[in-house]
Amino acid sequence: MATSFALDSSLLSKLDDRKRRNQPRWDADIIHSDDAGDFFSCDYLSLSHHPHLRERFLSTLASEPRLLGSTGSRALTGSTVSHIGLEKYLADELGVEKTMVYVSGYTANITFFGCVPQAGDVILCDEYIHASIHDGIRLNRPKLGGALCVPTQLPSIREGKATLFVVVESVYSMDGDFGPLHGILEIVERLVPRESAHIVVDEAHSIGLYGPGGKGLVRAWGLEKRLHTGMMTFTKTLNFTGGVMTMNATVYEYLSNHSVPWMFTSAPAHVDMIGMKFCFDVLKSAEADRLRETVMDLSRFFLSLFAQSTRDIPKSVLSLLNSETKNLNSRGLISPIFAIFSPDVVALQNHLNKKGNSEEQIKSLVEALREWALAQGSNVIKQDEALRSKL
Repeated sequence: MATSFALDSSLLSKLDDRKRRNQPRWDADIIHSDDAGDFFSCDYLSLSHHPHLRERFLSTLASEPRLLGSTGSRALTGSTVSHIGLEKYLADELGVEKTMVYVSGYTANITFFGCVPQAGDVILCDEYIHASIHDGIRLNRPKLGGALCVPTQLPSIREGKATLFVVVESVYSMDGDFGPLHGILEIVERLVPRESAHIVVDEAHSIGLYGPGGKGLVRAWGLEKRLHTGMMTFTKTLNFTGGVMTMNATVYEYLSNHSVPWMFTSAPAHVDMIGMKFCFDVLKSAEADRLRETVMDLSRFFLSLFAQSTRDIPKSVLSLLNSETKNLNSRGLISPIFAIFSPDVVALQNHLNKKGNSEEQIKSLVEALREWALAQGSNVIKQDEALRSKL
């Protein structure tokens, strides 16, 4: 394969710069063992290791007449009975007018935000929302007119001629906290005319863990009728592939006729549609309810043990650097989270645990964190003493 030396030199320089600043660099040398305690993957209910799901899924596939490609984009031959049927099924289950399925949650977000907001509209979003939403907004920037100043659009919003999009997540995976949906709804409904407000909630990390049948935090709190658009992904708790947007019929029709990714990307394969429905059905089962209870029990156990084991360590010390993740991996713990994403280990407490982890593995993680924190604290003290000696 030919080499472009100028390009390679430039790319290597950027990679070296990330290393100097301790920013994340994917390490191909780390291979995670299936037997390792997994505290950071998105397989929250450990469905990937469930003993009976494989047989049940294969049995479901055996009865299906079509499994492979959709034969075209949704705008051409890809809107099959499987695709339309899944969208109707999900709409009925979630209590919305329409749903639109995508190959991933990332594609769902960039498609919606890159297409739906119109010239003169304003997007008000949390800086910690998913990168896919930021990317979609950037794609739409020429139509929106670049960086808009909200006050200049207030007259149009007040008169119902422009839309204010308010975008949040229900669960933030990196900090492990909930979005203040009640407060946001109260403010928007009080200050923004009803015809001008459009609230979007990303439930990627909520679906499967919270709510009746694992249908998300929005439905756990009974807020679904007060929101306009939602995004859910099948790649995390549901442990499959694909994403889905909930919306009204007008938005669905607009996306079907104006969304470039929807019109020019091949539709997901039939096996994806079958798998998405299969996994969604699993989440509604009594078995999934038990798995969710186990996750919450393990989370409470971790919180208690972590607080007890680190009560003598300043919270400012508990920051895990990228270079330390190999050490955890060598001890049978999966921890590929980089400090640039979440520098405060304490902030991750509420979203660390998975059903598949045992109490012994949690004890091992806490022990490793404590050992590291004590060493880190010792280094901080030494650096402080060295600095004082020079004064």
